[in-house]
Amino acid sequence: MKRALLPYLRTAKLLKLRYQTRIRCVMPMRREQRLPVRFIVGCGRSGTTILGRVLSVNPSVHYLREPYHLWHAIDPRTDSTGLHSQDAPAQIILRGSDANDRSKDRFQRLIASSGRSEVHSCVIEKTPQNALRVEWLEQLEPQPRFVHIVRDGNDVVRSITRLAETPTYRLAFRSAYNQWWGEHGRKWKSIARSGREHGYFVDLIDSLQTNEHRAAYEWLISVMEIERFREHLGDRLLEVTYRDLTSDPASVLRSISDHFEFRADDEWLNKACAQISEERKYERKLLSLPNEMALKFNELQERYGNEGRAVPADLIPSEAV
Repeated sequence: MKRALLPYLRTAKLLKLRYQTRIRCVMPMRREQRLPVRFIVGCGRSGTTILGRVLSVNPSVHYLREPYHLWHAIDPRTDSTGLHSQDAPAQIILRGSDANDRSKDRFQRLIASSGRSEVHSCVIEKTPQNALRVEWLEQLEPQPRFVHIVRDGNDVVRSITRLAETPTYRLAFRSAYNQWWGEHGRKWKSIARSGREHGYFVDLIDSLQTNEHRAAYEWLISVMEIERFREHLGDRLLEVTYRDLTSDPASVLRSISDHFEFRADDEWLNKACAQISEERKYERKLLSLPNEMALKFNELQERYGNEGRAVPADLIPSEAV
């Protein structure tokens, strides 16, 4: 019975969040409450959730986990799956020119002023898709700092595919809502449109029809967008791997606390490390990608020390097809 009610409870919760956010947008803002905002980014299913969870237990941190309702109020185009706005156009990649006075003001109200300056040293926001919005975020937050977490692309593809094909998150009155690709494939349409506009494997996009191919494309453009801004960000960017986070969490968490400039005492480190389990690996299966994508996929896999490789489509024996 409770499981049958979940879609209705989720829908009611979304309505409540939207209502509360509208009120916050017009309430007086206390400038002294503003805190520096740090961002955890990376392709979805890469370990951003567990990383954010262990950072959230630090008492000097105010943590925001995927506050899609807040981003929707800041700019409706950020709602890539249609969770809050089914009709407004989504835009998965945002550049600096996409920011405006309204989005800047609402960011200050809803994100930067969400913590308590007398208690917290920073706000840590975790929304994986912000890996595709570095330039836009720089217009909202002065000199933002980022932690980019990278997981083996093969494991990310398997995880996204499983979630897209067997979704567990359902909403009332919205049978066309997919947990990963959104309302009527809204998220993929946004990824494809932005990929075309920004020159990512333009000639291949229309041929990507399977969940695996589309998941690989999402992983690629997420990592390549960070690659695009790596030199520009300089020491404001810290890159970690999911493999290192799970094998040596204490070292990774210390480096993140230094980078985000919050206090990391032994009590927090011990509590945080206890929540991190061994890296989950998926069964190795053949991942076949269009040639150009496979080459870039393998290049990035090697760069981050990941094991899995993709096979270019023209190298697969005919009997395996």
